[in-house]
Amino acid sequence: MSSVTVIKPGKSQYQQIADLLQERIQDGTYAPGTLLPSEPELSRELDVSRVTVNKAVTLLRASGQVKVRRGAGTFVRSLPKLNRDAVARFAARNQGTGAGQVEISKLNLQSRTEYLHIGRVEAPAAVAEILGERDVLIRSRRLFANDEPTQLADSYYSWALTKDGPLTAAEVGKGGSYARLADLGVGPVRFSEDVNVRMPYDIERDRLEIEASAPIFEITHVAYAADDRPVSVTIHVMPGHLWTLRYTWDDPQESGQ
Repeated sequence: MSSVTVIKPGKSQYQQIADLLQERIQDGTYAPGTLLPSEPELSRELDVSRVTVNKAVTLLRASGQVKVRRGAGTFVRSLPKLNRDAVARFAARNQGTGAGQVEISKLNLQSRTEYLHIGRVEAPAAVAEILGERDVLIRSRRLFANDEPTQLADSYYSWALTKDGPLTAAEVGKGGSYARLADLGVGPVRFSEDVNVRMPYDIERDRLEIEASAPIFEITHVAYAADDRPVSVTIHVMPGHLWTLRYTWDDPQESGQ
């Protein structure tokens, strides 16, 4: 592999090194899940300072191309880019235990859910405003694909509605929580999503194993029953580098709306 010694106009040397390393990741020279050469090794090979290599690797860490494992080194991201199709994922939720599990399994990845907290809580102000009540059930989860964290999801429901039902247990069965809401006579028939981009909080960074400088998607997903009443609110927190958000819709003019 050739060394990098020429500075291109308008681009710093560490950015050029980052571009080169990214090219090697994309062409398979550094395969997914493998250990990146150490900074001293790259410094010698590319004939640049270790400081330059460190700054280049820092860019790759911020973009999610690589991740550091303490005591082990820097590894190439093992997961492919994940597509979140807002319409298709919910239409397919009855094929498994919920939309998230079906979504990951369809990519031939191993899905796993870690339940962080299930119980009665006071709703955050934004959630209380949507649901119209403060006393709620939370189902807080961390979702994985091939044992890599992919998102955090906190779902909120009326405590009065759900306190004696299966949503207070970890596993809720086929169709997930929406199927259990349907059993209660308030099955969701309409959904809305608000998407924002922000930097992660410390606890989110730790749980998602991302850099403090890595932006995340925050998706507020609201499910409505047939009487237009909000019956659940889910806050998804998803690493921006890992996910592509896809939305499809019909032309309202063609449908006469």
